[in-house]
Amino acid sequence: MSDHGSSCGCCNPPAGADTSAIRERMRQVYGPEELPGRRQFLKALAGVGAAGVLAGCTTSDGATNTTADPTETTAEPPGTTATATEDGVETLSGTLVVGEEMSVTEGTVRIEDGEIVSITEEGVESDDIIVPAFVNPHTHITDSTAKDGERARNYSWYELFIDPGLKSEINGNATRAEKRQAMIETMEFMRASGTGTFADFKEEGVTGIEDLNMADEQTAVEAVGLLTGAIDESADLQAEIENADGYNTYAPYGEQAERAREICADLGKVFALHSGEPNADDIDASLALNPDYTSHMVHTREQDYQTLSDDDIGVVCLPRSNLVILDELPPLERLHEATTVALATDNVMLNSSSMLREMEFTSKLFDVTVTEVLQMATINGARLIKRDEEIGSIEEGKRARLAVFSTDYELQNVVDPIAGIVRRATARDVERTVLY
Repeated sequence: MSDHGSSCGCCNPPAGADTSAIRERMRQVYGPEELPGRRQFLKALAGVGAAGVLAGCTTSDGATNTTADPTETTAEPPGTTATATEDGVETLSGTLVVGEEMSVTEGTVRIEDGEIVSITEEGVESDDIIVPAFVNPHTHITDSTAKDGERARNYSWYELFIDPGLKSEINGNATRAEKRQAMIETMEFMRASGTGTFADFKEEGVTGIEDLNMADEQTAVEAVGLLTGAIDESADLQAEIENADGYNTYAPYGEQAERAREICADLGKVFALHSGEPNADDIDASLALNPDYTSHMVHTREQDYQTLSDDDIGVVCLPRSNLVILDELPPLERLHEATTVALATDNVMLNSSSMLREMEFTSKLFDVTVTEVLQMATINGARLIKRDEEIGSIEEGKRARLAVFSTDYELQNVVDPIAGIVRRATARDVERTVLY
């Protein structure tokens, strides 16, 4: 059993959630039928598929959990880079979504030695749609050993995380080798569904970072490992953070959290927190630490929007996770007005690591444009993990990390390329994920 403090979302059951506003929104979107129960409520979310699709328990073509069906994806074998010519030059043509503004144009991207060196607007024969590879800034992929599908969905929040704690029970029974292999498989699925970079909150501390680094060496998907939780007082905190890509901890915060914030700032590493998940009790203390970003903020208070804006604190929203675990949703539209908002998939136990599903869910549930949703899944996440100068958009001088979508399947005859990617694309449509 974890011990993250009284405000942690995985250690304390939330009070009875008022889902009336969410239910009303569902009635407006999907119809007038009554939604008396949680299972029926979740089914109502699936206006475009079966009950678990948007909440992440099944794929949109019926495959369970997060393992890609071999017939679903034609992405390159995980662990390799894009195929290039002998002189290190490659060109990709199609409908391009370029720049941080996600402008749509027809043309060709030229890549030399893994870098985008030119983007030429021109008529091309290819019907492919090329977007930045997705950036997922909040995951827990150690949970890859605990993908328990429908049985997990039948547990309450308290039973999942506290008593009997299904997540820790399953993870605890897995060997270190099994955890590593499960993480590699999840990373392979990420690539198959268009993701190039993700940040992982490693709750197993130093050991977890070591396991993540090993898995990272086996795939082309880039892992940003955040050392999570309190470090033994006898350990060298700076040395441990230097071996990771950043740090995350949970309320209540002490001197170690303050010191970690200073170290991350000095080293240019990521400092991220969880806030406002089961309740608002930890928000003041979290925002006072001025993190690069904080996740959840389901219970954002009116005064918090101004603090987020004034202090330039980003927020990662996890709508599918919040709905499944808390029966609540973040105030995503208001947060988007106040600060940089990125999307992420959270724990692998209950949600697929597919950013495609997170985008579809967000686009169909919240009042934001498809372009804004795509930005939340790419450049915004890159900015929060301090990598926006390298990845997150298709621009000259950036690394070539691109998702190439075929229009032979679900995207055939699509009118708006961005809407097609955000609202209907599946892993099957990912022809290739180019990761230099």
